[in-house]
Amino acid sequence: MAWGTVIVAGGARADDLMGLALAEVHEQVGKPTTFYLRYPVERDANGDLFPLKEPRLAPGAEIAVFQRGAAFNDCLVKGYVFSHQIRLVHGVEGSTVEVIGADSTILMDRETKITQWADNTSDSDAVSSILGSYGLTPDVQSTNTRHMENKRTLIQHDTDLNFIQMLARRNGYLFWVRADELLAETAYFKPPALDAVTDAPLLRINLDNPNMRTFEISWDVERPTSVIAAAYDGAAKTTIDGSGVVPPTTFAGDEPLSSIVGGPRSTSVIAAVADAGDLTGRAAGVLNDSSWFVQATCTVSAEEVGAVIHAYSLVNVHGAGTRFSGSYFVAAVRHVMNSDAHLMTLTLVRNGWKP
Repeated sequence: MAWGTVIVAGGARADDLMGLALAEVHEQVGKPTTFYLRYPVERDANGDLFPLKEPRLAPGAEIAVFQRGAAFNDCLVKGYVFSHQIRLVHGVEGSTVEVIGADSTILMDRETKITQWADNTSDSDAVSSILGSYGLTPDVQSTNTRHMENKRTLIQHDTDLNFIQMLARRNGYLFWVRADELLAETAYFKPPALDAVTDAPLLRINLDNPNMRTFEISWDVERPTSVIAAAYDGAAKTTIDGSGVVPPTTFAGDEPLSSIVGGPRSTSVIAAVADAGDLTGRAAGVLNDSSWFVQATCTVSAEEVGAVIHAYSLVNVHGAGTRFSGSYFVAAVRHVMNSDAHLMTLTLVRNGWKP
């Protein structure tokens, strides 16, 4: 059995589906969360191969993967099965099946839609409306731009998932879905939160009681720190100026990239937009995406950290020197649960460092 892993199938605890050889959950910013459940293949009482025809692992079956320990009861993912990878060995012993699925966002990526949104609709209005149709609780931060019929209406010609992700990039936002311990799902559409909360998981190295054995850091400053943004208002016959874009927020006390590098490092945003707010929002999104110039990776144990770490959250790092200690944004987590431990391989990013 995978360490601390509990499987919930169709909303009910499934003790007979917990004989896992391995469970993995992959979280990454901008992508659906996926799960991989490896089962041994065995002969059942009828001589057939279990669990190859198990209805609770069939196409579209709902699965939730929980991780339970002394300090946490966490739903890693709630999603739907979309694939099996089967390896059969003659005589059956040693045969395996890997059950693969993804979170609820895959439901939003099945149908391309052509929609002209109503007059005076904002990006956040459109997102909230879409999320409601999937039964998700929206946690949506308002956007400034409103799309007017006498200027430029908001038109969708893609799947709901791709459309929302496009709107997120335009505004410097992120979009993701997470289920709580009661399997209630919340969909988030908002900028990355960089408020360094004191109760964020603490990762320690070069100190007493370390929970990291290695911490690999890289940085790359060859990226834009400013944006030239312009558009043309065909109705008013004037140029829309997108200058004065606010640079990305850093963690408290961090020096931003623009202060670290010298000389101009600019990119451009030329787009058909409704107004200056729309243009500056897109420019801010470009700067936000390019600002994460520090990246770090490490592997830690959920038991040693005392918490399950998720993408889109924060961690605090101690013992990495004055420059690289501090808060990091979690860009990706690969959870691996085997018979001995729950290991988390983290990709952490930062858009500044301590002077």
